Amino acid sequence: MAGEKRFEKKVEKYLESQGIYQNNTKKQNKTIKDNGWFFKVWGGGFQSGGIPDLICNINGFFLSIELKDIRGQPSELQVRNTKLINQTNGIGLILYPQGFETFKKIVEVMLACNSHIPEYLHLSEIHLNINSGILKS
Repeated sequence: MAGEKRFEKKVEKYLESQGIYQNNTKKQNKTIKDNGWFFKVWGGGFQSGGIPDLICNINGFFLSIELKDIRGQPSELQVRNTKLINQTNGIGLILYPQGFETFKKIVEVMLACNSHIPEYLHLSEIHLNINSGILKS
């Protein structure tokens, strides 16, 4: 488990270096553009099993990451949930340390892609009723 925790910190540090911040990051005095957001899922008795370790929004793309150490094996439920995320047009990864460089390339492509975002910006103007809508900063 210690190896997986070290790998998790490496992934988190990389994401933050790209302007993708953890939900509890204090961003005061940061000069990097906000390119995304992620949070660490803490498993336990009050949560469904098989939820990926990191849930991310990178430049408008939904990305889930199940982190594994070199010899780690995903559970059947983790594999199922990752497949469901991919089937619903999200991007679900089971990420091992040996795939880290490829993972960085995936993030770089997400950050460089802007083609899908302008087409959906008008959705932020939608208000279904007085108590709902898409919040903007």
